[in-house]
Amino acid sequence: MTMSECLKRVYCFVKTLPLIFIIILIGWSYYAFVVALCINSVPAEKVGEKVALIIFYHVFFGMFVWSYIQTIIARPIIPPKEFLLSNAEFLEHQSNSEEPSRQRDQLLRIIADKHLPVFTRGMQNSIRVCQICQLIKPDRAHHCATCGICLLKMDHHCPWVNNCVGYHNYKYFVLFLLYGALYCCYTGSGSAKYFVDFWMEGVSDIQAFRFHVLFLFFAAWMFCISLLALGGYHLHLAMSNLTTLESFRAPVLAGTGGPDKRAYNVGAARNFCQVFGNTCYLWFLPVRNWQTDGINWQHRASYSPGQQSYASMESGHANSPSRTPIEKQQLVPTSTSGRADQVWPESETQ
Repeated sequence: MTMSECLKRVYCFVKTLPLIFIIILIGWSYYAFVVALCINSVPAEKVGEKVALIIFYHVFFGMFVWSYIQTIIARPIIPPKEFLLSNAEFLEHQSNSEEPSRQRDQLLRIIADKHLPVFTRGMQNSIRVCQICQLIKPDRAHHCATCGICLLKMDHHCPWVNNCVGYHNYKYFVLFLLYGALYCCYTGSGSAKYFVDFWMEGVSDIQAFRFHVLFLFFAAWMFCISLLALGGYHLHLAMSNLTTLESFRAPVLAGTGGPDKRAYNVGAARNFCQVFGNTCYLWFLPVRNWQTDGINWQHRASYSPGQQSYASMESGHANSPSRTPIEKQQLVPTSTSGRADQVWPESETQ
């Protein structure tokens, strides 16, 4: 094994440490509530209370764990092959690096020829290109330095799930946060009565397992507050049709003249349905039912019927062909783990 392979394996292990910590914490909370609280702390004569606590606990626990697993295992979706630059196109792009206008014209020509729905612009109205993956970035796509790939509608990389959060699992992630808050709220409330009893007895008379109830109460409410705040923030982002990256750096659409945080905002209800789907009863389940394809995004400025498209606003490209939705075809990553098999570079900011 070479040194680089050894370092890569060490890096992969270190990345999983936050995930391992959360899994251990969830396992401990299960023992603390079911065994230490329900079985050992609740008096034996209160069978109804034991049963009710355990049944409702498993409902919240099941939804929380289901959402968490879905967030972890959902494979990031990378841009379709149409966005890839051929070797000749990429070499031409690099050779024009000293002449931004020629570089931009070349990319606009490729976009027009392939009918790519690319309207987001980078700094100084440039076309966003990933030098690592050698592709034109679709709208709202970004390169993740940790995963080493470009992915659709990237929100952020979350070490607690050891996965990127984006188009492929954003619904799961929001549900994970909200169900996590509900789970913590339930365990904190269920242990409150016996937490008080802890302080009513002499410490010398308390059995060791009761200390699990004490720590469960504190941990549950601490995580409940943090998860509720984070879940509320991401629910706000979903209702505003923003990603975490876009909330810090507003997208720039061609022909609009500057950054606009409301670029993709088509109304709270439609924004919500883009993430959670149109079927009401599926909103609460971590299953895939969202309507968007991760590539073709409706813009606020073009939402009204008959509104001129951004492509026609481009200087010198008013007669370019209209954009049509491309097929949802994924590239095959170069590694079996779903991550690009390459050195992890610094993250791009465009």
